[in-house]
Parts: sequence; structure tokens; C-alpha cells
Amino acid sequence: MALNNRVKSDNFYYRETAEMTSSGSWYVDLVKKKTYWDHECRRILEYPEDYIPSVRYASQYIPEEFYDISYNLFYNCTMRGKSFSTEIKMLTANNRSFWVRAIGKPVYNDYNDMVGIRGVFQDIDDIKIKELDLKNTAEIISSQNKRLFNFAHIVSHNLRSHTSNLSLIMQLMDETNDEDEKKDLIASIKDVSESLNETIQHLNEVVTIQTRTDHNKIEVSFQDSLDRVLKSIISLIVKNDVTIHADFQKVKVINYIPAYLDSIFLNLITNAIKYGQKNRAVIIAIRTYTKDNRIFLEISDNGMGIDLKKHGHKLFEMYKTFHQNKDAVGIGLFITKNQIESLNGEIFVESGIQQGTTFTIKL
Repeated sequence: MALNNRVKSDNFYYRETAEMTSSGSWYVDLVKKKTYWDHECRRILEYPEDYIPSVRYASQYIPEEFYDISYNLFYNCTMRGKSFSTEIKMLTANNRSFWVRAIGKPVYNDYNDMVGIRGVFQDIDDIKIKELDLKNTAEIISSQNKRLFNFAHIVSHNLRSHTSNLSLIMQLMDETNDEDEKKDLIASIKDVSESLNETIQHLNEVVTIQTRTDHNKIEVSFQDSLDRVLKSIISLIVKNDVTIHADFQKVKVINYIPAYLDSIFLNLITNAIKYGQKNRAVIIAIRTYTKDNRIFLEISDNGMGIDLKKHGHKLFEMYKTFHQNKDAVGIGLFITKNQIESLNGEIFVESGIQQGTTFTIKL
């Protein structure tokens, strides 16, 4: 009787511990080819007490994106005797995915033959989501700090160059008595002041981008945004014999800042036109699609292309140009990248000399 009470007491504390830590135990018998779950395992996975689990039903317990990982862990454990401890997602009977800490190790008999695999998994969904949110927040802060540092560098560099020019002109004016030369220097002051004003406008636009917030987002139609942009540059399109193929069937609308989406289309389309290949009609392909629950916008052209090995590291920097084009300013891609990143997106580029360019935007 005392032993029976002790067993009941041990089972009680085991079950309490399992419930408090949301940890379920499992065992795969490789000899009998059977799988066993304890009560907490069934509760966490939302299966009834009479449910009989099986390794054959593994695809029911694991989301598709984690199936290969879990299969490799189980394979290495059964075939090579490798224990595992990892964080993956699982699926409940109600098709709810959640994060778990999964631990497993081989079980051997007295003859050192592997006879099974024993393990536990713990529901860590709340902790993991907070961890991922914290990581995402840290990445956003890091990105913002990087943009702030770059912005400070840009302000310092560009304003200093203008003020240095003005100082030099004033010094030359003080040193000359020639009236014609003074008139030329005064004209130079006008040129520098206009350039300074343009720089300040560019910097002001960057500041505006950084201070926009999510409340500016509304539902925007990709087609409507593209139509607005094409209407504004119709003469450029006709002059350069531009053909645009747009496919928005997979994703037609998005919650976004309308002016930003217009700006993305405008900058990337006009870039494609500016850097089209000579004696070849410009063809631009635009499409939207989804991947990993994110919306993507892709814009491709058949233009001159960019040597990414040589210029890739400075492609999105301010006032950087890569072709001998008199209309190139080097502000469009910088503005576009800042707009995209301010809304937690990313922009990627694939290109080669005389092979065209493809910009992929994770919105």
C-alpha cells in the first residue's frame, strides 16, 4: 500500500511539473514500431486521450516549412544515434502552429542495440514570439541608427562642400580688383546657392521619409499607382519607345503610403528608361507575388545593367551614379531605399552589364 501511494504521489508531481512547464513526453519504440505520448503531450497538441499517435503521421504534427528539419533530426537520431535539441514549430489537431523546444535522444538495450527514441517537447510559443519581436525591434533600431549615421555623414559632407565653395569664392573676391572677374565670381555664388538649395531639398525629403508613420498607410491599388506614374511620364515613354508589361493578378492591393508606392514606380521606371540600351526598345516587366506571408514587387528591364561587383556596395548611396548619363543625379535609388526601409521593407537587385536589371522589393 505504501509503495502504491508513493507511485501515485510521484505520478501526481510528474503530471503537475509537466503541466506547469507545458512539457510533453513521447517515446518511439523502434522494435514494436509504436509511438507513445503522455497526457500533457496530447493536451498541448490538442488531441483526445484515446488518440493513437504514429511516426507515419509526422506531416500532421509539423508545418511544411519545418518538415525537412524535423525529418533530418529524427533520421540522424535513429540512424546515427545523434541526440538533438532544437526550436521548431509544431501543428496541433486544430491546425494551430506554435513554437516548441524539442529534445530527443536514442534509447539502447543491454546489448547496446538502439530500441527507441525518447524525448520531450515544451511549448515556448509566447517566449519565442517575444524573442522574435525583440530581435526584429533590435534590427529596426540598428537599421535606423545606420540610416541616421549615414544621414549625418551626408549632411556633413554635402553642406561642407557647398560652404567651402562659398568661402573660396569670397576669398577670391577679396583678392581681386578686376570687375569682370568679380562678376564671374558673383555668378558662381548663384550657382552654388542653387546647388545648396537643391541639396537641402533632398535632405528635407529624407527627413520627411524617416518621420512618416504607419498611420499614413491606406489600401492602395498597384495598378492605380502605376497608372498615375505612367500618366505623369507619358512623353518620356513615347519618346523612348517604352513597353511596359504589368501583372498584378497575384496581389492587387496593399496597405501602404500611396506617395511612397508612386515614388518607387517612378524612380525605378525612369531609371530603366534612362539606362536603356542604344538601338533597343525599352521593355519593363512588373509583377507582384507573395512569399512567406510577405508581398513582393518586382521590376525588371532590358537595359544596360550594372556591374554589381564594382558598384553594388554603393548602389543606393546618395549622389552616386554608374553610367555617363547627363541626366543622372544619384538621388532616386537613395530615396527609394529609404522609403522602403522606413516601412520595414527591403530592396534587392540583380544585374549584369548588358543583361538588364531586376529590382525586387519586399514590401
